[in-house]
Amino acid sequence: MRANQALVRVRDGRYTFSMELREPSDLTNIPFDEFVSLIFDRDIPPKAGRLDASFYDVGVEFDAQKMCAYYVQLFHQPEFLVSRFTRQQLEEGFWAIIGHTVEWSMANIIDDSNLPLSSRKDCIESMAVLFERLFANEPLDTSVHMWWDSLCNAWHRGHRNRERGGEDLELQDIFFQTLSKVLAINSWICQGAALHGLGHLHHPRTKELVNRYLDENPSLNTGQKAYALAAAEFQVL
Repeated sequence: MRANQALVRVRDGRYTFSMELREPSDLTNIPFDEFVSLIFDRDIPPKAGRLDASFYDVGVEFDAQKMCAYYVQLFHQPEFLVSRFTRQQLEEGFWAIIGHTVEWSMANIIDDSNLPLSSRKDCIESMAVLFERLFANEPLDTSVHMWWDSLCNAWHRGHRNRERGGEDLELQDIFFQTLSKVLAINSWICQGAALHGLGHLHHPRTKELVNRYLDENPSLNTGQKAYALAAAEFQVL
């Protein structure tokens, strides 16, 4: 059975999709190339906004550690995606990666406390490479700008709190260090996305980082400066 699905922007603070379901799949032994195709090689009808979603299954069996390693591998060498898939396929695929509907999505992998924190740290840090090697030149439509919003929104909504310590603190620090690297990429697409994420992450060193960024980038236009200041105050949408 093959089904179509439409993107739903936000529900209870998380990005998700509406979809029809099919029988569970077993992805435990999927090779890397098939993993990539599973994400991006979707049938997109002529009308934008709808995508073949036969891979959005409930009850999928998969190896979370392997999936995490695959995301790291993909993010470290993403350039081939541009010649292999259409812009619309990339847009929809990256939305799926940062959402929570797909059980094996990167967002859910990051939230999986059964995985070693070191593995999830590698995955988060590899996203800076993805931004530098792909998104700086291929900004796509909305997925790039909303990337960090989706991953950091838990701190903005209070679902995660630094004061609890543990993973709430550790993951927040990992995201902050990674966003600092993305903010240093010579591309407003990357910088704007990073500021968006910083505005939702609520890290205590955000204002310090943004002030340094403004000092180092005096050529920013008025709108860009205003957005950076809003991020420093955690007031971006």
